[in-house]
Amino acid sequence: MNYATSKIFIIVFCSIFMLIGGGAIFSALLAGGNLFFLVWGAMFFFIPLTIMRGRLKQLSTFEKMTYDWYKSEHPDHIQGNKVSCFSCGNARINVRALMNRTFHREHFCTQCGKTLYYSPEQS
Repeated sequence: MNYATSKIFIIVFCSIFMLIGGGAIFSALLAGGNLFFLVWGAMFFFIPLTIMRGRLKQLSTFEKMTYDWYKSEHPDHIQGNKVSCFSCGNARINVRALMNRTFHREHFCTQCGKTLYYSPEQS
């Protein structure tokens, strides 16, 4: 699934729950401020909002910070296929798989720990 499709899916899926929560808040306010439905509606509205904002920010970061982006932003730290850290200049770069179903890898400097770029996992 590409980034645009993932973003649309997150927005649509979370918006459904936010609409339910907004409707519960609105009906609770019309009915005299029933506390149960106010709390229930707030949970159905703000939890998906928080998840949506976090996931969209994460997807935007993955989409932007790629190897090509790193080459264009820090051309003096690329020699052939060798990458070095833009912060400390160290040439030892490790890769770790990110968890939580992101299906991306983080390329980071072993000396200072800075994240250099992200790459999608190959299937």
